[in-house]
Amino acid sequence: MSLDLAARLRQTADVAAQGAARWRVVVNVRNVVLLRAVAFLFLLPNALFAIHLAPFPGAILLLGCGLAALVVAQSDAAARQGVLAQNIDLALLFYCALAAAALCLLGGQGHFFYANIDWLFRDAILSDLVKHGFPLLYSADGQDYLLRAPLGIYLAPAVAGQFFGLSAARLAMALEIGTILAIVLYFLARLAERRKLLVMLLFVFFSGMDMIGQLWARLAELAKGGEFGLHNHLEWWNKYVQYSSHVTQLFWVPNHALPGWWFALLALFAARREIDAGLLLVAFAALLIWSPLATMGALPFLLYFGLRAAPHLFERRMLLAFFAALCFLPAAAYLGTDAGLVRHMWLIGVEGFGTLYLLFILLEVPHLGLLAAARERIAPCDRPILAVAAGELLAIPVYAIGDGNDFGMRASIPPLFVLAFVFARTAADIPRDGGRLASAVSAIVLISAATPLFEIARSFSGGFAYSDCNFLTTWPKAGFPGAPYTYLARADKVPAWLIDATGDRLAAEQRVCWPDHPALPPERR
Repeated sequence: MSLDLAARLRQTADVAAQGAARWRVVVNVRNVVLLRAVAFLFLLPNALFAIHLAPFPGAILLLGCGLAALVVAQSDAAARQGVLAQNIDLALLFYCALAAAALCLLGGQGHFFYANIDWLFRDAILSDLVKHGFPLLYSADGQDYLLRAPLGIYLAPAVAGQFFGLSAARLAMALEIGTILAIVLYFLARLAERRKLLVMLLFVFFSGMDMIGQLWARLAELAKGGEFGLHNHLEWWNKYVQYSSHVTQLFWVPNHALPGWWFALLALFAARREIDAGLLLVAFAALLIWSPLATMGALPFLLYFGLRAAPHLFERRMLLAFFAALCFLPAAAYLGTDAGLVRHMWLIGVEGFGTLYLLFILLEVPHLGLLAAARERIAPCDRPILAVAAGELLAIPVYAIGDGNDFGMRASIPPLFVLAFVFARTAADIPRDGGRLASAVSAIVLISAATPLFEIARSFSGGFAYSDCNFLTTWPKAGFPGAPYTYLARADKVPAWLIDATGDRLAAEQRVCWPDHPALPPERR
């Protein structure tokens, strides 16, 4: 590179920096406005859902949404010198939006790149909601069902689709996901304070050391006379439980990842006393309709901050937040309808689980050991919630819910988010001096990077066209036998006081859904 070219590049960078500085001066809007905007995005589906309930529970839920919105609107940066009290950095927000757009596209939105199996279900549910509205009723093998899936990510895009068509609904869902992700990344960068780019890279590529787990599992299979071959989804080396990487969560289940990440981000702000327990409480209630499993992982953080706020529990704002949260019980009742059909069990006592548990903890969250060694480098405000996250991550593997243990994968989202942030922030500050801590960080990061890189590599398997096949048609084609009880409740078990479960039923169709799918065999397309 010539000196003249280098000088020009520096000059261009200076101009860009000056432009970004002007943005920050012109936009005299505080970061708390972004926090409120995302909080309202999570509240909106609850209000849309309330409209479809029976009059009394619908009115209760609408009241809860209104009161929760009031709590959010009155939230202010408790510390006038914190991140939320500062002005929005438009340049940083723009870069985070670009990163979010890239991740969303690679994750399958728009189907320009490969969309994982779970996207086929989301596409089908969104299509059914646009065409038929809610409640959605299905009929299979002589049994009628109500769609009981958490609808948080679907309802606002479905409304857009009912006015402007199915393509508009898909675009609205992409914008919804991208907006929330961009603001989450932006707040993480602001909280990082130093070495923002490094912290963000470490956070996005956060994962367990699944490659070692895969090698162990495959060698064990080989010892039994089987064949050696890596699973194309690296995280499934332990047949009982999985702690998914951040890229995996976003590419497969943004409907669970985003609410879990949002609550964990709020917990980081609460740890810095920039928001109060009242805002956490209404956020928790609003997120139930998005992902009840992720909110299970959020509950220990809520309890911790509730205990910390004990002297203020009977203040007006806290009482208002508590009453607002109680008004979300109709949403909880809907999600709990006929939930006993979902497979659940204790894993303690299962043959061989003890060995797998110890190996799982060593490989999936080795970051805990490193942080224990570097505890003096952890910000004092983050130490209590890191302890909460560590306790959760040690406890979650002993119980399973769902055929693929969705509990382990989704309840772990909030504690993994907290662990990832603290690890990234701490690791970025450890000097690269060849010492033990620096070497441990490098080993964990390099080995763990295999998992998100495998997920990203799959993105280049090829895009394919959207389908408007209904949910019952999609489920068996995706390779899942039996009724999807994690999504459906038997219609005759639905309380009449809650929602009207009568009306037209959708049935499985005999049709081709994805003629150009690059991975499904022809008979399942």
